[in-house]
Amino acid sequence: MTNFLEILIRGLMLGSVYALVGMGLTLVWGVVGIVNIAHGEFVMLGAYFAFWIFSFFHLNPLISVALSLPFFFLIGTMIHKRITERLTNAPELSALILTFGMSILIWNLAQFFWTNTYRSVPYLTGNFSVMGLILAKSKTVSFFLALGITLSLFAFLKYSKMGKGIRATSQNSEVALVCGIDTKKMRALTFGMGIALAGAAGAIVSLQWVIFPQMGGSYVSKAFAIVVLGGLGNVQGALVGGFIIGVLESLVTQYMSAKMAQIIPSLIILIILLLKPTGLFKK
Repeated sequence: MTNFLEILIRGLMLGSVYALVGMGLTLVWGVVGIVNIAHGEFVMLGAYFAFWIFSFFHLNPLISVALSLPFFFLIGTMIHKRITERLTNAPELSALILTFGMSILIWNLAQFFWTNTYRSVPYLTGNFSVMGLILAKSKTVSFFLALGITLSLFAFLKYSKMGKGIRATSQNSEVALVCGIDTKKMRALTFGMGIALAGAAGAIVSLQWVIFPQMGGSYVSKAFAIVVLGGLGNVQGALVGGFIIGVLESLVTQYMSAKMAQIIPSLIILIILLLKPTGLFKK
């Protein structure tokens, strides 16, 4: 039973990071209406951001997680204003092609400048012992970081004026515009927030796993599975979806194999689309 609880807790810790990635994708998809294929590459950039901050300035990696949020928010808003805003009313295929090209460009540039060398941030090695349970320090801290960012996002969307504007734009952008909400600004803020969540998730990932240019692909596949599972544009659903995928992956890795766990996102997408295309929760 103790071993099973450890596996379950590790799955929840893993799922909290996945949920952070999925929430960024579902926000952009639900509000801006763009399927960002390059979302996983910003997770990779966030991981490298934390690594280089640690390598050059020797700052505590927890600080790099905090710095990643405003840094990638600014990058996201600039990308939207200069590029993706033009695709707001364009066919969905146009956004898919553009962001797919952006994805290839980013990881090729990362591979060119940083090579395929595996890197890591040596921080918080060792374990905690809590009530007989052995928990990795890096995963425990990562869980609370991801949970803190998630709760802050929920509070922002529910209680702030801008958060209400974003939700109104998501529900009906035309009615929101008539009511005096600057929907163009809301879309830019949302795209920036989506990229910021991906960058912060990457910075958190750097505390636990190795970093390499092609790592974004696995995270974008998990993010799509989370969006399909939780429902398009549903941030709470993305949180639940992230936990479900994290727990399933942890269980399959323990009792079957790590390679088998990699098919979990694709399997979930297939099952949900066949049985409940709208996801477990409504839009």
